[in-house]
Amino acid sequence: MDGAIREGAMGLVLGGGNPLRHIAVAYVNRTLILACVLVFVTGVRPEPLAFVPAYFFGIGEFAGPLPTMDVWRGLFGHVLVHADLLHLVANMVALWVFGDNVEDALGHLRYLVFFFLCAVAGALTEGLLAAEPMRPLVGASGAISGVMGAYLLLHPHAKILLLLFFRIPVLLPASVVVGGDLAANLAMVVLPPVPGVDADGVAWGAHLGGFIAGMLLVAPMKRRGVPLFLPPEAYPAVPFPRLQKVLVDFFPAPHARLAGGGAWQRATAAGKAVVYFSLVAVLIWTL
Repeated sequence: MDGAIREGAMGLVLGGGNPLRHIAVAYVNRTLILACVLVFVTGVRPEPLAFVPAYFFGIGEFAGPLPTMDVWRGLFGHVLVHADLLHLVANMVALWVFGDNVEDALGHLRYLVFFFLCAVAGALTEGLLAAEPMRPLVGASGAISGVMGAYLLLHPHAKILLLLFFRIPVLLPASVVVGGDLAANLAMVVLPPVPGVDADGVAWGAHLGGFIAGMLLVAPMKRRGVPLFLPPEAYPAVPFPRLQKVLVDFFPAPHARLAGGGAWQRATAAGKAVVYFSLVAVLIWTL
């Protein structure tokens, strides 16, 4: 089964301080989230919607005619079913954080097409790379990786709230969070397997295939006039006003530094940084 997507190398994504610019509500993204939640809570069996690479590619004893309609259904339907509650929650939070802004850049209908194209690309990549072609693939991880790949090119300077090491909330640019996740998935696919590290059933190939598809598709599918690589000044100087009283922003934008000038503000930021780095050091020591 496909593993929870955002249990990555650094931590768990919690939020993004990036406003919508072209639409009022990202209702396609929210409908996708609702559909995944409803499939999970209603107890839909995963087998009819799972994607099994051996059936699609005709591997070994399954060699023969083109895939049946059941197999085609799994190619698209696997995004709706999740292995467990943690898998569902991690994926849906990531989709909530990144999907709204990608839908904003693409438009409603094109975002829906984009989402499923990334899902298909992820599933096929996993099928080509999988060591166990009979292992069913479920979850929206490949599609969400595609959404994150698009977000990386659209909003590299947007601030993401991350639960570092699953314990410490920090603010980091999307280029660091998403770029780090992309690098981790690439490493898991390319580098030789390390005993015990990749034995959790995570479909790294699906993640990587989704990332590549999202980064390739975003430019031709985005709205006319929507730029790539939006500059730091396009985002709120303080994306999480209440939380940033206690959070450390390790990569403040230029306009945020100007807005928060003064000896007291600098001393407060330095104090928070010391506390955070101390906590990180303790966690690293105890892990």
